[in-house]
Amino acid sequence: MNKTFKFILKKVYFLYEAVTNYRFYNLRKQTNGMLWPVVYKTMYEQCRNLPDLDIIEIGGATGAGSVAIAWGMKDANKKSQLIVVEKCEGGTRSDVGGYDDNLALIQEHFNKFDVNDKITLFPQEVTFDNGNDVISLVTTKTIAAFIHDADGRLDRDFLLFWPILKSNGLIIVDDYADEPKYKPISERHPQGGTKSVMTYRLLNQIIEWGLVKTSKKIGKTIFGYKPADADFSRFDLEVCNQIIEGVKRERDNFLNEREAVVQIR
Repeated sequence: MNKTFKFILKKVYFLYEAVTNYRFYNLRKQTNGMLWPVVYKTMYEQCRNLPDLDIIEIGGATGAGSVAIAWGMKDANKKSQLIVVEKCEGGTRSDVGGYDDNLALIQEHFNKFDVNDKITLFPQEVTFDNGNDVISLVTTKTIAAFIHDADGRLDRDFLLFWPILKSNGLIIVDDYADEPKYKPISERHPQGGTKSVMTYRLLNQIIEWGLVKTSKKIGKTIFGYKPADADFSRFDLEVCNQIIEGVKRERDNFLNEREAVVQIR
């Protein structure tokens, strides 16, 4: 599609959203959110209608999605909490500054949109080692939803949080796109452009294992749920590791081939 036409189409779309979906259009604008306003609205609506159980979100960024979810919980008068895991450094966060700058920004947005009372912030990168520290913040027996909008490591998040997700609980995964954008690893690109492809392939495998049923796709965001008859014994971390290593090899081969072409020229 012609770049100029795509630019015009995007402008028209956001003008439409500004008129028909102002609450979430404004949220995106005020927080410099990365998702479409309709995605934030859908997150709000789906989380508002969940049981009164805690929710875990991996990857809060500047807090737009967190605010939308917390709004849904507040508007439904829920007592439960949204646990937001946000590492506050690297990737697009580099455009804001360092750890302290990003921590201050997300807290500022939670204050600005009056959701501090619904959010428990875990301001660290989640790992296999500290995942139980996140789980220890959960105050309900199970969680109503978990959201992944982070680094593509669905293997980690499903291993940690799927078992405590209630039957038919909500699952949201962003960056689901078979779109390699491979580049050298840097502070701005800590995954070297592998995030979307890794997300896409890991989620497809997890769906094949029957651990997620998809219900809706908006842009690059998947909405789904945990099937009542799902069998977690099918989850195979070694298969996930093979997928991850395969994507990394593709990236390395791409960069090596590109470098060879440059040297020939």
